[in-house]
This record gives sequence, structure tokens and C-alpha cells, in this order.
Amino acid sequence: MKTIATFWRTDDAHLLRLRLESAGFPAFLQDENITQMHPWRAAAIGGVRLQVDDSAFEAVQKFLAENNDLPKSEDPVSDPEALECCACRTLIPTGQSRCPACGWSYKDAPVGG
Repeated sequence: MKTIATFWRTDDAHLLRLRLESAGFPAFLQDENITQMHPWRAAAIGGVRLQVDDSAFEAVQKFLAENNDLPKSEDPVSDPEALECCACRTLIPTGQSRCPACGWSYKDAPVGG
């Protein structure tokens, strides 16, 4: 099995999995359950991995490229300016204010105190 994409949220992973399966490519999610049960661990394990069979990997890449379905990079670990969530310590990518793991938001946080 080869990983075609990784996600911080399981619902995003399921959407692409369903898209691939509707096109005839069997796809599987790895680490889905642990990220749902313990979202603060998603960054430690690398998120939810969408995987396809080795023999279908190149065909899936071609299909995604042709249909503009390539997932956007969601790797805040390589983002040196990513913020750490105050609630679960997951990294929040630059330009976002809501935690991809637990939903906590800097915009919703009380000012002062």
C-alpha cells in the first residue's frame, strides 16, 4: 500500500476516498480511528493516511491530476510560522486561526483576563 494523501480531519480523507472508489480505485484509511478518538495525537502520528494499492498508485495520481482533485498540502510541521493550539497543542498552519484537530480558535478566545 502507498499513501496518496494525508489529512488532519477524517471527513476530508473520506471525501477523497469516496471519490477514488467511485472512479474504480479501492482506497483505505490508516490511523482514522486514533485521530477520531484522540485528535490531539493526529500530529504525532502524521494524520489520517489515504492509501491505495501499489499497482494502482500511478493511475490514481494521474486520475487526481486530470480531475484537479489533488489534495492541498496540509503539513504544518514544515511550516516554521505555524501556531500551536492552546487546547490540544496541534500545530495550526499559517493563515488559519482554527485548530484542524480540535476546532479551538484564536478568534473565539477571550482577550485579556
